Amino acid sequence: MAIKKYQQLKKYYARISHLQYAQRILMWDEAVMMPEGAQEARASAVATLNLTIHRMLTAKRMKSLIDQARHDDTLETWDAMNLKLIEKKYIRSVSLPSWLAEESAKAAILCEQAWRKLRPENNWKDFLPFFEKVFNLVREAAEREGQALGMTAYDALLDLYAPGFSQKNIDIIFSQLKQALHPLVTQIIGRQSDDAAVAPVGPFPVESQRNLGLAVMNALCFDFTRGRLDISHHPFCSGGPSDVRMTTRYTEHEFLSSLFGICHETGHALYEQGLPGVWVDQPVGQIDSMVMHESQSLLIEMEVCRSMPFIKYLQPLLVQRFGDQPAFTFENLFRLVTRVTPGYIRVDADEVTYPMHVMLRYELEKALFSGELSIQDLPAAWNDLMVRYLGLSTAGNVKNGVMQDVHWPGGAFGYFPAYTLGRMMAAQLFTVFSERHPHSSGEVQSGKFNHLHNWLSENIYQAASSLPVQELLTRITGKPLEAGYFLDHIRARYLGG
Repeated sequence: MAIKKYQQLKKYYARISHLQYAQRILMWDEAVMMPEGAQEARASAVATLNLTIHRMLTAKRMKSLIDQARHDDTLETWDAMNLKLIEKKYIRSVSLPSWLAEESAKAAILCEQAWRKLRPENNWKDFLPFFEKVFNLVREAAEREGQALGMTAYDALLDLYAPGFSQKNIDIIFSQLKQALHPLVTQIIGRQSDDAAVAPVGPFPVESQRNLGLAVMNALCFDFTRGRLDISHHPFCSGGPSDVRMTTRYTEHEFLSSLFGICHETGHALYEQGLPGVWVDQPVGQIDSMVMHESQSLLIEMEVCRSMPFIKYLQPLLVQRFGDQPAFTFENLFRLVTRVTPGYIRVDADEVTYPMHVMLRYELEKALFSGELSIQDLPAAWNDLMVRYLGLSTAGNVKNGVMQDVHWPGGAFGYFPAYTLGRMMAAQLFTVFSERHPHSSGEVQSGKFNHLHNWLSENIYQAASSLPVQELLTRITGKPLEAGYFLDHIRARYLGG
């Protein structure tokens, strides 16, 4: 009887997954293709869909099926984990009233739309009402979910994106990282000060950039029968395993931002396309941890695509599409992609200073959810930390400060730590892969990524969410997450040891 109820639960949850997939495609369309005049209608449609999903997740039938399936002690490992993940989603959802689920979805999409218009105008004043509404709704939901899960509101948000991590252990990890990175940044900038890089001279036609990106995606084993590349205001990857929607953005005066944005999103896409098809509609077959998701994008972008072997593979592709020029020597290109310079924009940051951008946002989120900081005072607090961490002021420059990311307008508070935790995880995974595949550098230089793709598929993609992320990492590398692998990578790439 319990087995039958569990199978019914799987069928019930599959319908929820179908609606969530439709919701992701609607959000992709909103960011890529939707006409501006459809903003209010799309916000209402997404909110209604979110409400429908919420009602299914909190229905009495859902609880009854979970309760009865829980009595089955014969479930295999994947089914047992699937049941555990479904139950956690139920606990989170049932803690929220329907009006809050609906209002949160609508407020987030309207705030994102306002952000796209008001950020270029540097207009914090008109953005603030939209943003404040989103924050208040997120805070209320986090407080309710935290109470249901037995954790603080901010830990409930962290757990949504980085299950297995909390403010307590992230504080320890980030403190160690910050202590090590500050002197490294100074040392690396000093080392690079006498080693100038020549900037490529444009224009670089958008169509040529797109063709370059498609060629790199193809080499990295992206399946174009199950995905596509488009343009959006902010690069992202969404959709589902059989329908991956990737985006980037272009500017004709330089091409590296779009190219490495594509490399990053391709890492996400490969993970999605590699998930086990038989479990595609169940939580255990989806991606529960954005730490692992970000590790896959950053492994491709940072460990692979900014390496010497990859630049040797890339160099003739650039000459073929943009013509030859002094900036396109291998040595100069490598200097360009490994240049360490503190900057305002997180997505354009080098891999050495990038964690500082994340830790800045993490400190601000902690202060916001503890009540120590108000939304109105966020620009000033941002500027203070920007000066302290990166030596730059954003006073009067909110478009390159607090308004630069889409995450907060969309309600994704608690997401940012996943980037740096994922970057550390990427270094740990790639170190182990390289040790086990000593000829991988030569393969990358030749544009052959099959062995890497197969290893990731066997060890990570196909595992999906069948294990907690720290257990999976330990199974692959022999250790839970450690900062040392990332710091060793930085020293080796930038200081030669």
